[in-house]
Amino acid sequence: MSLARLFDGLTRGMNALGTCLVLFIMGVVLADVIGRSLFSRPLTGTAEMVAMSIAVVVFLQFPSTLAAGRVIAADGLVERLGRRSVRAEQWLLALHHAVGAGLFALTGRYVWPLMRIAYDSGDYYGTPAMFSFPKWPIFSVICFGCTVMALQYAVMTVGFTRAGWQGRRYIEVDPANKVVS
Repeated sequence: MSLARLFDGLTRGMNALGTCLVLFIMGVVLADVIGRSLFSRPLTGTAEMVAMSIAVVVFLQFPSTLAAGRVIAADGLVERLGRRSVRAEQWLLALHHAVGAGLFALTGRYVWPLMRIAYDSGDYYGTPAMFSFPKWPIFSVICFGCTVMALQYAVMTVGFTRAGWQGRRYIEVDPANKVVS
């Protein structure tokens, strides 16, 4: 199995895990609403679980979203440039993705110490008598997500650079709905 297929499998697995977490969040919120409405007993820790899960879902699903070409972008300049020169368009996209790789690598580098501090100190979210959850697993998922995201941006940087040299588009996007075809 090639490294590219393994990496693609990793990003798809992360995306699936993020989707499962969204379903879990929905179940928690539903249980909280039912508990409040029918039994006058809310589910303890709902706010903390939802707040923690949002960051985890984002960092689990972002690499797959980028690979699918579904990240929100202001692409008017890129489209205009692409009508004049496919090579220039692809090189601009390569530059954009190289900056993205650098920014996510930098973010991961700064989240790593926060994860270590949270692990060493036993820091947690919530109230000990009610509901608490350690912070370090959340920071570790964010750090891992940043690493995978930086790698995904780097892979795409290489793809856009090669396509620019060859005078072709790395990714064909359907302009009607902005989806990779």
